[in-house]
Parts: sequence; structure tokens; C-alpha cells
Amino acid sequence: MCNWPRVLVWLRALVMLALAGTVQAESAPADNPKPLPDDLSLPLPCDGELVFRYVYVLAKGTLDDREVNLGYPFSDDDPGYRQSFISGYRRDYINGQFVLDDLPADWQARIAPALPKSGADSLLKPMFYFVGKYEVTERQYALVMAQEAALAGQGEAPACAPMNDMSARLPKVKLSRLEAERFAAVYSAWLLKYHRDRLPVSGRGKAAEDGGMGFVRLPTEVEWEFAARGGQAVSRQALEARLFPRKVQGSDSDGPLGDWAVFSQVAGGTGQGARLLPIGLKNPNPLGLFDVIGNAAEMVQESFQLVHAGRRQGSYGGFVVKGGNYLEGELTLFTGMRREYPLFAADGSEQRNATTGFRVALGALSAPRSRYEELFEQWQQEGRLAGLTDEIEAAEDPTQLLDSLIASSTDPNLQARLARVNEELKRNVSLIARQREEAAGNLIQSAALVAETVNNYNIRLTNLKKDRDQARAAQDEATAKLYETAIANGRSALEGALAIYIDNLANGTRYTDAVIQAQFQRTREELNHKPVLGKSLVARATLFVRHVGQFRQQRRADPETILKELLGP
Repeated sequence: MCNWPRVLVWLRALVMLALAGTVQAESAPADNPKPLPDDLSLPLPCDGELVFRYVYVLAKGTLDDREVNLGYPFSDDDPGYRQSFISGYRRDYINGQFVLDDLPADWQARIAPALPKSGADSLLKPMFYFVGKYEVTERQYALVMAQEAALAGQGEAPACAPMNDMSARLPKVKLSRLEAERFAAVYSAWLLKYHRDRLPVSGRGKAAEDGGMGFVRLPTEVEWEFAARGGQAVSRQALEARLFPRKVQGSDSDGPLGDWAVFSQVAGGTGQGARLLPIGLKNPNPLGLFDVIGNAAEMVQESFQLVHAGRRQGSYGGFVVKGGNYLEGELTLFTGMRREYPLFAADGSEQRNATTGFRVALGALSAPRSRYEELFEQWQQEGRLAGLTDEIEAAEDPTQLLDSLIASSTDPNLQARLARVNEELKRNVSLIARQREEAAGNLIQSAALVAETVNNYNIRLTNLKKDRDQARAAQDEATAKLYETAIANGRSALEGALAIYIDNLANGTRYTDAVIQAQFQRTREELNHKPVLGKSLVARATLFVRHVGQFRQQRRADPETILKELLGP
């Protein structure tokens, strides 16, 4: 027999829980429902705010960049395999436009503690860009666009109207790419008029006109995807995974995607029961970005290009939409997902989708006049053979000598031919330099692992010696002999690993000290992402770089001294 009073109590409890969740969601700040300690924000009209997350790339400067892989290398049984020409694996490059000093003082104070530790002699520095923490909401879009007429000198801005219900937190959809860009333009104009001091300035100098004033725009596709994958917050391996890491406290496994993304729960993604949800209801990605997968798909700045032979193909189409939407099925979603839409519908109107919204980024001039000197100096250093080895002095660099020959030639045809040869030479040298930089980074990681292996062999030898001594004390000579054999094998293995380590020292001197130091910075950041071995490997990589410097000066290494330092505290 059914116990109706108990059922009613149970139903009432469920209703109260649901209402409590709704009240909690509605009481959260509309513009930042899930605050994080290092959030960065810009003001919106009517006391609103638009919150950003910072992304950085360790680079030598503005002209440097980081190679990244976008998309996904589908196998023939993956759901997306037959559309590899849309979202397949491809190479691209990323860098930020701002250094720490370019940012407002309060932004600097918020993010500086979390940055990699570096000294005045560090060759690499964080280059920042900024991406919206959430998709732009209905409320935010309305607040900004209400200012358009007033900014154009057509009357006063309307009074602020309350928009506190949950619908105000829904991502803004059903707008065209041109309307998303118009939002960015109006918001930029409003910020520049009323809150100019809150914007970062690329190449910020002492004078007010120095540098490139920040402005709001759509993120580029590589900016969007690098950030969506986790950016500097994840390891290189995780950065190239199908989905960004979804860590669950107390577990080594990723959590269910449904805790991070809004998508159709019906098998096959038919869209039944799926709907757009307010921002901030799910968990953020490792960088603190919400809803980069599912919910509203997101427009980016570039026109669409096909994927061809691991790169973007040369023709340009409609606009790119990233991340998938709430109608997608779980199996079809991945971080690098992209689609192409036309700018205009069949009836000639601007294309608008009920599943497509956007988030914004901050941009600025890449080459403000205040950075001309720095950029020219970096450009001059590109493609120089002296950058590949310490054995060539800058004055004796063949590319430098070729520059002089071109400048002194009085034959215009010869000058043009030599200039083409020179540029091709520099291009190839730059390519070799990038390959050598990557090889140097791999060498440092490999040497750190070898050093860890040496230490592990030593621990095993120590334990074997204890066991041998115990066997001897028990007058068990047969067992003691077995341990002696194991000790001999272990000692041989340790000596072999030590020899490999010293060979790595010699190989390290084939790279310039600048390359070793720069790649050590990158390697240190990568190793810090490893939760178990990271700290130990960073210490061993640090020692290896010091040993390379000593080997560079002395042209030799004493195995006993090296071993003692490897096994030291």
C-alpha cells in the first residue's frame, strides 16, 4: 500500500531543493555568478561589469610566438572523421599583445602572484591576452547597445532598467556576426569615452599617447581555442587532448562532461529536451572560462578556412562558430569543434541562429610606435646564424655580411637577387632555429628524467646492499651472492644512466646559452603541471642547466662530481 504522507513529504523536499537552487542562482551576481580570486573586469553601463580571464604565452617578446595544434586528429571510427576538413588537426601560432606593465595597476596586483617566477635576466616573459569569462548575456548586450545612439550624439542614454531575473543571464543568441562586432565597437567606444583608464595599453609608455589603447573585439580562433583547451594552466599533452581536463577532487579521472557543458542528454544529440541555460551554472575549464563547450556556440573573428595538410587552406568562406551548442550530443562535442555559417541567410537578411552567441576578447595594436625599436631589434635578430651557435660572432654572421654586400652593391638587379637569396636564407635559418629550440626543450626534459633514473637506481642499490648485509649476517651466502649479482647489475645500470646524462651535457653545449635558458623557462612551466614528479624534475632540470653551463666553460665533466651532485639533497 502506498504511503501517501511519506510521498508528499518527499515531493515537497524535492520542490524545496529545486526552489533553493533557483533562488541561489537568481541571487548570484548577474554579470559574474561564479567569482574567482583572479578575475579581471571592465565596467558596463548601469553599474554592470564584464569579466575577463587572462591567458599568457611565455615568449621572448612581441615578435615571438608559440606553436600550437588545433582541431583533433580523428581516427576513421570517430564521429567527426568525415568532417576532418572542417575540424581536423592543424598547426597554428599564438602570442599575447600585452606585458604585465601594460595592464591597469589592480589587474597587475591580481595576477602577478600566479605568474611564473622569473628574474631580471629571464629571456622569456608572459605575453597576455584576455578573453571573456562567460558568453555575453542578454542583459549585457542590452546595456551596451542602449548606449549606441547617445555615443553617436543622438540624445541621452536611456535610464537603467532592472534586469534581475534568470533570463538576463542567458547568453545573447539570435544575433548576426555583424551585430556581435557592432556590440564590440559600441562597448569599446563607451569604455574609451568613460573608462579609458581601465583599459590595458600595449607598449604602455610614460606619455599618454604612447602605446596602443586596448579595445574590445571578438577573439581570434586560435585565441579562443588555446584558452578553451586550458592555455597555460595545462600541460602540452592535455592541451592537445580531445576535451580539456575536468579534474574532480579526490579522483585521478576526469569528471563527466555534463558537469562542465550544456548539451543534449539524448543519445545522438536530437535536441529533445535540450535548452539554452544561463551562464555560470556549470564548472569552468582550467583557465576559469565557462561554457566553452556546449550551451551557445560562439563566433570568432576570422572567416572560415578549410583544413588542408595540417594547416589552414587558402580560401575564405563564411564565419567560424566554435565549441558546439546545447543541441549537440555528447559524443560529437570536443574542444576544437568548429562550424561554418554564412554571413547572410537565403532571404538576404543577416544570418542569425538560436544556438549561436559570442564572448569577447581585448585587443590592441600589435606594433604601437612605442614598440618600434623593440620590434625592429627582434626582427633583425631573426634568421641570424649567430643565433644557432655560440661559435659564430655576430659580426662574422654570413647573413650579416650578405646584408652588407647588398647595401654596397650598385647594381639594382644584383641587389634584388641577393635580397631574395638573403630572405630565403633567413627564413630557413628561422625554421632551423625553431626546430632547435624545441629539441633543446626536449633535451632538458629528457636529462631531468635521466637524472631521476640515476637517483632511483641509487635508491635501489642502497636497498640491495642492506639486503645483502642482512643475508650475510644470517650466514646465507647463497642469497648474499644473488644480491651481489643484482648489485653489480644495478651499478652497471647507474653508470650507464650517468654516461647518458653526461652525453646530454655535451649535447646541451651545441645550443646557445640563450636557447638553453629560454627553453629551461618553458620546460620548468611544463614540468610544474606534473602533480607527482613535477617538483623533483624541475630541481633536476635546474641542475642540468647549471651543469651545461659548467661543461660549456670547462669542456669536460667529472663523473664522480656529477654523480655526487645528482644524488645530493
